[in-house]
Amino acid sequence: MEYLIVLSLAFIQNIAFTMVSRSRNRDHLTYHAVCSVFSNAIFFLTFHQLVVSEFNIWLITPYVVGTVAGSLTGQTVSMKIEKIIGAKYD
Repeated sequence: MEYLIVLSLAFIQNIAFTMVSRSRNRDHLTYHAVCSVFSNAIFFLTFHQLVVSEFNIWLITPYVVGTVAGSLTGQTVSMKIEKIIGAKYD
């Protein structure tokens, strides 16, 4: 169960990281603000889980798999949102 929690949090964390990174270079301040709140909140929850799990070395695999998949997903999600809200590259 712990592995699934870390995998899920890491996945969501890197979706948020990718979105906030892309939003910094767009001309839509509200988009950046929402992404920033989402990114910081999920970062806190992810690291809380890792601390509670005492940074068990075996959590590296679900963490890495989750972050890579989250980065790839985050780019796709960001591009769709940017198109819908008309956020342009700054």
